[in-house]
Amino acid sequence: MTRRNPNLQLIKRATSHAFNNVADDLGAPIRFFYLRGGKPALFHDIRPEAIYADSEAGKSLLKGHFDFAGQHLDIGQQGDPWTVPSPSERFAHWLHSFVWLEDLLVQNNKLARVRGRYLVDRWISVYGKWNRFAWSPEVLPHRLYSWLVNWSPSLQTDNLSESAELRRNSVMRQLKHLRTVYKRVPEGIPRLKAASAMVLGGARLQDRPDNFYARGFDWLDDEIDLQILGDGGHISRNPERAIEALKILQTVDQMLQSRGFEASRTLERGIDRLIPILPFYMTTDGGFACFNGGGEGPRSHIKSILKKAKLTSRPFGYSPHTNYQRIEQGGSTLHMDTGAVPPSPFDTEAHLAPLAIELATRAGRLIVNCGWNSEQPSHWRRAMRSTAAHSTLVLENTSVGKIIPSGFKSRLLGACVVKDTGPVKASRKEQVSGIWLEAHHDGYQDETGLSHRRRIFMANNGQDIRGEDSLFVQIGHSPKSRDEIPFDIRFHLHPDVRVTLAQNLQSALLIQPGNIGWRFRTDAGPISIQPSVYMGKGHKPIKSEQIVISGRALSDSDGETRSNRVRWSIRQLTPKSKKV
Repeated sequence: MTRRNPNLQLIKRATSHAFNNVADDLGAPIRFFYLRGGKPALFHDIRPEAIYADSEAGKSLLKGHFDFAGQHLDIGQQGDPWTVPSPSERFAHWLHSFVWLEDLLVQNNKLARVRGRYLVDRWISVYGKWNRFAWSPEVLPHRLYSWLVNWSPSLQTDNLSESAELRRNSVMRQLKHLRTVYKRVPEGIPRLKAASAMVLGGARLQDRPDNFYARGFDWLDDEIDLQILGDGGHISRNPERAIEALKILQTVDQMLQSRGFEASRTLERGIDRLIPILPFYMTTDGGFACFNGGGEGPRSHIKSILKKAKLTSRPFGYSPHTNYQRIEQGGSTLHMDTGAVPPSPFDTEAHLAPLAIELATRAGRLIVNCGWNSEQPSHWRRAMRSTAAHSTLVLENTSVGKIIPSGFKSRLLGACVVKDTGPVKASRKEQVSGIWLEAHHDGYQDETGLSHRRRIFMANNGQDIRGEDSLFVQIGHSPKSRDEIPFDIRFHLHPDVRVTLAQNLQSALLIQPGNIGWRFRTDAGPISIQPSVYMGKGHKPIKSEQIVISGRALSDSDGETRSNRVRWSIRQLTPKSKKV
């Protein structure tokens, strides 16, 4: 198993963090005078073709209801959110990022535009000079990107008006500041958005666009090459990050075309790689499978992107860079995670779940992982990253790998992984009767001497899924002990699925919406039904259940002994045979 040593990175970040805090406090007055320099800017009227927004959320915002992650701030239709306390720092981050502005302005009426301009103008009045939090590298790129994308026609008014000049000058000051703190912007999507904001800032300007445009495009090309892998997945291995990146890059490309600028070949290649990965991640309900910090995703956005792309080929079965496997047969779709933890610093959202699966049928999601999305309560985050929160095998009730403990280190480095899940190897065989997947990982080998192998077969009608999980000592390795090692194989069920356990504790009946029945069987056991939660959508955990197969493995087995090998199956029932 790979052990990650974050100590050098910790020293560098601690030093940088201390220096930046002192510089922010002492240099704020000087910075303000520097940022305000230059003659007033004039902006071009350019607009993106597509707006990815939530109209219902926009209607609520128009009434003065700001809702995020289960927290609320009601200011009324004429209220001002900048002069009242936010419910939490997390909520304040969302509020000052202006990521909600697109939802408000999608109403496309005069009232929404007036309200949007008022909220922007009030922010400038209260925070436009300087504020460590509001101008921080964690918040600034999101706000600047949102303002620049939604500038026309919503924020653009008479160039001679005082409020319009204040707006433009505020954007110029923020662009200048972003240029100086770019390397402090968090890695991943925030930095991709920061580079995009620089490009859009240059494209908007009627004069001296090269001040930001050329530098921004250099940064943007670098981030695309780094973050968008060869198969179109994001380097974080989070499916939702792929669509976030695609929406950003498509918006930049459309606005450059509107301005008459030619996009770089790197930008075009990034978009071309990202589009085909979306159907790969999709399940039968049009959303994404929940892996590595991603939830079901915005279905309407996925649908509109794919409709415009006019893809005609079927989704591919294997993503060789992000390392997921996908089987689609007869209306059923199965995804398996066959990859290790992504490289630092893109591992702060990574889940410790090698060989985890999700299974969806025509009736909806059946087997899931507990999942995650950005609106869920933050205190659940670590638990959802554990191996037990996924549909895979858990040895000794302990996660594969290790996340850095909460405390000073995690505040500086993020919740990174300090012990990897080990190398994961996978193979695939497609036959006339169906598709076989086989994969194994060594994540438990250092502690127990055992490796986990999972084999899965799906028949070509999609109604017969068979699996085998085994624990074995690899050739050339020695057992770590002579003790038996307890294990659990977990199958988390979607909240819409009802489950009934048979008296023999070796099978269960699963009922999906529409009274679609499936029988779960195993030759091991006993199996039990335990509580679970689902966090792949919404802003609070949804109660669900899970099937758990429990056993005790021999520490010196080759994986073929009955104690170390568990076979299971999930088969669709005909209407007359729905008996356990």
